[in-house]
Amino acid sequence: MSSNPKIGAEQLTVGQEHELVVVENLTRTHIVQYAGASGDFNPIHHDETFATKAAGYPSVFSHGMLTMGLTGKLITEWLGDGVVRDFGVRFVSQVWPGDTLTARSTRV
Repeated sequence: MSSNPKIGAEQLTVGQEHELVVVENLTRTHIVQYAGASGDFNPIHHDETFATKAAGYPSVFSHGMLTMGLTGKLITEWLGDGVVRDFGVRFVSQVWPGDTLTARSTRV
């Protein structure tokens, strides 16, 4: 794993890896702040009663785009701002209040 933040993209070698904790203990406040910033007020993200009783989830959970944005922190802290030309993710599970997210990247 690389521990050298903000190296130039041209210095990356195939197979080079980087890992970063992008959020520790994701809070409900983080989720509600994102809802306000994005305008996405789907109640499964902020209303415990709706999320559990109506939708059947164990709790509220993060917006997928919030976790995607947090993951982007790995790239900007590793390579700096303004270098990303394309960025995609695959959502595989919910992110719950209290979760810590660690992002990992490998240069292909």
